[in-house]
Amino acid sequence: MPQHTRRRLVSLVRRHDADLAEAALLIGAEADPRLDVDRALLRLDALADGLRSQGFASGDPHSDAAALSGYLARQQGFDAAPERTPTTVLLPEVLDGKRGVPVTLTTLYVSIARRLRVPAFPIALPGLVVVGIAAGERPLVIDPSQGGERLDEDRLADHVARATTGQLAFRRSMLRPSPAVNVVRRQLNELTRAYLAEQRHLDARWAVELKLLLPNRMPDDHRVHGDLLTQAGQFDRAAAAYETYLDLVGPDASDAEEVRRAAIRARARLN
Repeated sequence: MPQHTRRRLVSLVRRHDADLAEAALLIGAEADPRLDVDRALLRLDALADGLRSQGFASGDPHSDAAALSGYLARQQGFDAAPERTPTTVLLPEVLDGKRGVPVTLTTLYVSIARRLRVPAFPIALPGLVVVGIAAGERPLVIDPSQGGERLDEDRLADHVARATTGQLAFRRSMLRPSPAVNVVRRQLNELTRAYLAEQRHLDARWAVELKLLLPNRMPDDHRVHGDLLTQAGQFDRAAAAYETYLDLVGPDASDAEEVRRAAIRARARLN
């Protein structure tokens, strides 16, 4: 991805009105530099126009949710992927193959909804990203990975309990809109795992490097970056990444000694 495109992504995710589709397509441009992001955005506009041409007009949240799910899931055929792969995480591929992981399907739903003036937003639950539609005191929640099915509080509570093995209980505060930067991080986390599962370490590295550019970067990003740089033989950069991780987590972290040794080995291989 050219530096100006990366800057565009970092600037975009800081905006409260960020278009999630644009952010996802900018990630797609890293995977395929031939992708014309602005032209690809026209595909989202066309999808929204398809529902608008059927007489859709935003009004009642329940009707909006039903129309959105009926159009994207049943008419257009967008559905959950059977497994996580790069093609089910990257939005350009999902637009083609119509199978995606929850975070990418949610990005699609929210992006289409907003083009139709439906007040939709992403909700990042433990282990799942879903769509919220403003509906008075509590949002109406739909799950694009289940055909746009509505999730009531009992089902939300059951999901949170299962996703956290009972460590967390569902709270209504979990239904707050998730900032775009958090959704982008979720997508990059999924993409990193997908690339690593396929042993595509070079691709996993750029996914981690994009996470390191985000304002919500995490210490663990530096450790994973160090591992990937070590595999690429870039030992000086790997050592620096490990040392940054150690500076951020401190000496009492459970893996501090292991990472310190990794940094020492990387430095030794420079000689």
